Amino acid sequence: MTHFKTSAGLILIGLISTPVMAQSYTCAIPEQLVTVVSEPIADLPLNAIGVRADRAVLQETSGIASFYGNVEVQRNNQRLFTEQAEINQQSGSIEASGATSFNDGFVQVVSEDFRLASASDSAQLSQARYQLSENGARGKADLLELSPSQVALYGSSFTTCPDPVPAWQLSASEITISEDEARGEAWHARFEMFGVPVFYLPYISFPTTDARKSGLLFPTFRSSSKNGAEFELPYYFNIAPNMDATVTPRYMAERGLQGQVEFRYMDTIRETQLNFEYLPEDRSLETDTSRFLWHVDHQVNWDENWRGYINGTGISDDDYLNDFGSEFASRADTQLYRHLQVDYFSDDWHTQIRAEDIDVLGPYRSPYRSMPVISTRYEQGDNRFTYSVYSELAHFRNQNDSTDYASRMHLQPTLNYSVEKPAYDWLAEVGYSFTYYNQTSPDPTVAASVKRSLPNLRWRGRLNFERELDWGGDSYRQTLQPQVQYLYVPYTDQSDIGIYDTTLMQEDYNGLFRARRFTGLDRIADANQVTIGATTSFLNDKAEEVLRFSLANIQYFEDSETQLFNGNTEVATGSADFAGELSFRINDRWSFNSAIQYDGELNRTQKSQTAVEYRKDHQNLIQINHRTATNLLDEDIEQIGMQGAWNVSPQWQVAGNWYYDLNNSFTNDAMLGVQYSNCCWAVQISGYRRINRNLEAFQPNQMQVIGQPEFDNGVSVQFIIKGLGSSNRGLLDMLEQSLFGYRRPFYLSN
Repeated sequence: MTHFKTSAGLILIGLISTPVMAQSYTCAIPEQLVTVVSEPIADLPLNAIGVRADRAVLQETSGIASFYGNVEVQRNNQRLFTEQAEINQQSGSIEASGATSFNDGFVQVVSEDFRLASASDSAQLSQARYQLSENGARGKADLLELSPSQVALYGSSFTTCPDPVPAWQLSASEITISEDEARGEAWHARFEMFGVPVFYLPYISFPTTDARKSGLLFPTFRSSSKNGAEFELPYYFNIAPNMDATVTPRYMAERGLQGQVEFRYMDTIRETQLNFEYLPEDRSLETDTSRFLWHVDHQVNWDENWRGYINGTGISDDDYLNDFGSEFASRADTQLYRHLQVDYFSDDWHTQIRAEDIDVLGPYRSPYRSMPVISTRYEQGDNRFTYSVYSELAHFRNQNDSTDYASRMHLQPTLNYSVEKPAYDWLAEVGYSFTYYNQTSPDPTVAASVKRSLPNLRWRGRLNFERELDWGGDSYRQTLQPQVQYLYVPYTDQSDIGIYDTTLMQEDYNGLFRARRFTGLDRIADANQVTIGATTSFLNDKAEEVLRFSLANIQYFEDSETQLFNGNTEVATGSADFAGELSFRINDRWSFNSAIQYDGELNRTQKSQTAVEYRKDHQNLIQINHRTATNLLDEDIEQIGMQGAWNVSPQWQVAGNWYYDLNNSFTNDAMLGVQYSNCCWAVQISGYRRINRNLEAFQPNQMQVIGQPEFDNGVSVQFIIKGLGSSNRGLLDMLEQSLFGYRRPFYLSN
């Protein structure tokens, strides 16, 4: 069927489709190469061609239709604009000469001619300028070929920069962009920045969408006084939609070549991440020592009742984190915690099986391994009466001495009676603990078998007050919650029991109202004490908390004689422990937070933290903080610090931190980073100076010579090329890599 008019011809012929998947990208899309201003020709049948032109000539014998003047060819969502075109109705080929524009919704092309061969279902455009419609990726090509699954470019360039002179581009003898695989490939490519060739790539494969794809990621350059010049070049493997891996060679001039591997897997019930780092020989050490790190993180939810979890990190030596850094632990960490856990939940039961291991960094006593701990909690009751039974069976082994191990059985029934009203609530609790130990230890003070029985009594009550008030012309709601707790546990001698999983708990405001002073079960502290405290809050008319102040103290009626390894955990009659917290949101951007733990017997502050923070948004913040801690590893610590990140302009971001040791009068950690970023590329430059924690050479109670600490200095440069699969992390993330890292200023336990 043939229809044509001199003003607008309509011809039904097959035409090629040229779909090209466009990349989703945040950069502003440049001005379109092809601007469609006319209305569609008609509602054409599928795969039919419509032609509009000023003049049309049809040669009956040859079957060639020629169109002249403002020629527009349309098929489905594809449109071709030119001044002259010929269509062979027998072969279905189309030829257009002169300035030609083509748009199919995926790619826009401006060229000097257009040729379609229906037999091969492909089109050719010479001296072409092209642009992917959605992400604005563009370039030039001596010859551009369109097929149903890809765009092939010869003598071509590729960039995602919208600027007339792109900051970066690939110039290659051949580039193919595949719709089906959402990727591009380039052969004999030159990577150019600002028109200057930077390096040659015989072959490169890059994604054209946000979808994951195998290929090289962009490198990172660093330099430090310990490792020398560093170079990282990651390679990403997209194994399956739910599985991937990254292999990163890391060259360090002073140490050698390190390999890093990360594997991730996810399905409907589980998530898994495995990491391994290995340096076969560290050239900076006198001995030919290999160094490594491994990490596993696995979570599984079999059903609504069963779940499991494995998490752990291991290192070859205590100085590994200090020398190489890691995303799984901070350089300031003094231990690595590893555990395996399986939980069963039902309405009344919670059963848990776990194994725990703590790797202490430095020449300190290693904790015992829990191999394993099986615990069960059963609870029944109504709104007031609750009856529960907690039982535990545990086995512990000394990590350094195979002759030192113990088994523990614990049974603890508890009866609770509670009343909850809007104006008040109170809880009465009575319990009984029975524990049996079977111990084998080289310590003569540890008995072979021990039975311990301890009752406990606890009463806790709270009142809830509320009032409306005006302050500074604004309306607020103030709440006040005073509370009191009495705790009684009789004393029994526990010195013949080893210390396997017990340590002193954090004695913050909430900690003063706990029923125990120690974690674990190896020591249950005797208590005859009352805790009194109160919390008040002010809320604005939007129910936002503007201010919160909490203060509590414990009064001891009898000496608490139970202790751990020394007498520091004893408490004398008449002494008092205080804990206070203050949180003040000055306005939407300014906040003040402070917390303190005070020992009334020793008349000194055990821990304190104060922080003032200005937070414009999640990318712009400045924080000033002060911390103290006494008797931490037999040393008192007082430290002042500053940290922040700020977007100076849409392109420039600055971040840094500084921590100063007031006791020893030196800076123990400082970092400054600058990042320039636009929609095409980014560069991140940072420098740091941090104290060198040489734990292998460290001896207990022999700190480094004050005033002569050893420091590690370094710089890092990372290029981020946008549009070739690189990620762009802000400088705020870089603060986490420092010795202390960024912390929200709310908890002393940070």
